[in-house]
Amino acid sequence: MVSGAQDKAGLGGATSAAPPEIKEIRPGVLQAGKVTILKNERAISFPVFINMHAGPMEYIVVTPKGKAHESLLRTDADPLHIQVALLLLNAKGAQGKPVPEDPRETIAGEQVEIRLQWVAGGKTQSAPIEQFVRDGRAKKAMEAGPFVYNGSMIFEGQFLAARDGSIVSLITDPAALINNPRPGRVDDENWSPIKAGLPALDSPATLSIRLLPNKPLTPVKKPGDGK
Repeated sequence: MVSGAQDKAGLGGATSAAPPEIKEIRPGVLQAGKVTILKNERAISFPVFINMHAGPMEYIVVTPKGKAHESLLRTDADPLHIQVALLLLNAKGAQGKPVPEDPRETIAGEQVEIRLQWVAGGKTQSAPIEQFVRDGRAKKAMEAGPFVYNGSMIFEGQFLAARDGSIVSLITDPAALINNPRPGRVDDENWSPIKAGLPALDSPATLSIRLLPNKPLTPVKKPGDGK
């Protein structure tokens, strides 16, 4: 099963990272390293820690190899394991198409819903990740809606998401597994955390990523393109 997933990713023999052992922990639920795969829900989840309450932010989640000083969350989950988990849910990613720099162009891949889950007062809380990201241009929380799983790339025999520690990016990052399709992705100073509602720094939480039925994303108009 693992080797098949690697072949879909184009990873077979192209990276020195160890593929995860896939275990079934109960019917319909698999485990790949620290990543849980919910087959019936077409979703995965993995543990994270709250990493920022303030400051400029370029990422939603990275590993310790990534830009942790500019990421809302950090995780010890392996990006390769996350990639394999999504491939096991039949995600295709960008299939070699580059992530366009121009925010008016659509990012190829699957649309995904990202939610943060944590425990407060003995009760499990859950919220869309957009609730905790401030859009500086709009002066409010970022627009609700999906991110795009593009699947990163192989370069000189290395899986870039694992090399760079980039999992979910707010700015244009072809190395990241998942990119932000919103117009502000070209501005690395546009995003910052919204502290309200976030757990305390270094608190444990869970990030869930669910594959959505793909729908056309609303194109971003050029200035003066019409009404």
